[in-house]
Amino acid sequence: MKNRQKSRSGCRTCKLRRPGCRNCAQKGFECPGYQQRLQWSTKHERPTTTKTSGPPNFTQLVTAASESIVSTPATIAHSSGHGGSKASPVVPVIDGHLHPGTFLTPSTSASPSTSASPSTSSSPSSCTASPPAQHEDSAAGAEAHATTLSVVNPVATAVVPAPEGNSRLPDEPEEASELAMFQPVVDIPTFLIEHWFKSVCPSWSALDSATNPYRRLTGNLWHSSTPVFYALQAISAASLVERLPHVMKDTARAAPRKAHEAIQKEIGAFSAASQSKFPTELLLSLFCMSSSMCWLEAGQLGQQYVRQARAVLKMLEGWTLDTESQELFAFFNGCLIYEEMLRSVVSDDEVDIQHMLSWPEPATPGPFVPHPWTGVSVEILRPFGKAMALCRRSRNRWRLSGATTYRILQGAMKDIEEARKVEEFLLSAHDPHLHECYQPLEDTDRTRDVHRLTEAYRLCGLLQLYEAFPDLAAKRTPTLKDADGPTIWRTWVSPLALHVATNVLGSVPAGSLSCIQPLICLCAGSGLRYDCQVPLGTGHRKYFLDTESSATAVPSPGGATPDFHLLHPTISENAIKTSQARQLIMDRLEQLEISLPPKPIGVAKQLLCAVWSAYDEEIKLQRRTHWLDVMSTTGLCSLFG
Repeated sequence: MKNRQKSRSGCRTCKLRRPGCRNCAQKGFECPGYQQRLQWSTKHERPTTTKTSGPPNFTQLVTAASESIVSTPATIAHSSGHGGSKASPVVPVIDGHLHPGTFLTPSTSASPSTSASPSTSSSPSSCTASPPAQHEDSAAGAEAHATTLSVVNPVATAVVPAPEGNSRLPDEPEEASELAMFQPVVDIPTFLIEHWFKSVCPSWSALDSATNPYRRLTGNLWHSSTPVFYALQAISAASLVERLPHVMKDTARAAPRKAHEAIQKEIGAFSAASQSKFPTELLLSLFCMSSSMCWLEAGQLGQQYVRQARAVLKMLEGWTLDTESQELFAFFNGCLIYEEMLRSVVSDDEVDIQHMLSWPEPATPGPFVPHPWTGVSVEILRPFGKAMALCRRSRNRWRLSGATTYRILQGAMKDIEEARKVEEFLLSAHDPHLHECYQPLEDTDRTRDVHRLTEAYRLCGLLQLYEAFPDLAAKRTPTLKDADGPTIWRTWVSPLALHVATNVLGSVPAGSLSCIQPLICLCAGSGLRYDCQVPLGTGHRKYFLDTESSATAVPSPGGATPDFHLLHPTISENAIKTSQARQLIMDRLEQLEISLPPKPIGVAKQLLCAVWSAYDEEIKLQRRTHWLDVMSTTGLCSLFG
């Protein structure tokens, strides 16, 4: 019995033979048996009469909470007396942000009450967020200040512990101080809906404004449409999960599941109904989910939602639409083209590639209308996506083919011919003129940035075609007719990549239209090769020229360039510019990683480092690794937009 675990409850056989212990038998008591008891002891407690004052800034905290949360005494009395129980401690939400010192905790409690009326306001801050009344899991609603988030929700709540001791303000009644300290907790769905309008929508929409279709439509539908209600929560939680992992982890898992269930139910209703209203709610929620899945897990491309949106828009082609519905149809079609363009870079699905390659041939370039969501015109995004699909299909063919056969060569010639048509359109769209859209641009700076990024996408489309099909570049310059791959790259591809990275992307601030910049960084970075062996740095700087010595110090873009050739005559000017451009792109991605959901940006940084590492290992070789092959080999895929 030495090493065996002993049972506190005793052996049944022994209990039958001796039902009580010897001590009880001697005292004449009926033995109750062994029982574990927990008894509260005050033996070591030391009473104190000192009064704590709470945190150093408690006076300001209570004042701010009283002003922003407690709008009227009637609201306080209602909140504290509802249900006959004392209200829970609160976290003050001031100007839409959590006050310092607060924290969020999950909660499984729920208080049944009626939801706020949608007719009162379309703003999420004017009423507590709750799903439409026809669903069972409605959240509680209460009247509150425009920046107040209150009411307990079954999903999660936010609380802050009450300070110990007497924390009453001077000249403040004890009852008022207690009511100011104990207010209803923050409603997480309300917080997420408000976070969508304040933070997610401005960074998610390139041309965000009061008239932007996404902001306008979601503002009208979030409180009346179940798919939109849960989709906005899902995209907001996904944007916060990396920065608030302990707070949003459970919500970020539950919200997409609820949104998916609501979307599937809406799709079933739409498919079963004959000629009904335009499915604005369904398309809104589909595009919200398709573009935000990679925020939770970088490899999740959300293709199922894109395919469902494509099927819905295909059904609408046979409808007779009024003017407003026609505008919505054109808007969502542009969103679909952008989503499919993003997946042309990373998708290996043959059905998706064939669909993108079946896009109609580009028409004669005309005035380009900026899309309200992407900023870049659909007439530029479509040929760019088609160029990427051609490059990916070509690389898949050569990488997966076991031998060079007639079928392989025939497919390669077909790809080159299709690539030539796309190239001709992109060349003819030189210096694209932006046509005024029904959502006017706010200022000249925004117009200039839209123009430059539109030009960047046009040039990146050409750059990718020349990387995958060098014969196209050879046909443009007679001197390159018989040139080999490294020569074409050095004289045609590299200068184009440097121009896109330094002159075009470098002239646009990181905070302007940031959501469409990552893919430009990736495409431009794929063309940055050193043309000769150069001294490189170590560690995270092994992709740039060595800056440890003054001889190879790389100047900042736009700064004075030292005379490198005096100390290192073997370092060419192209190598110096390539290092500068690599540094600019990596710096830009690090800036975007702060302002955008970080997981896709992190994958883009890893992918570029892997591509540059492969490039640097073959400087003296005739072999030329394609960056799409590196992506397929490493599995570093995500949505870079």
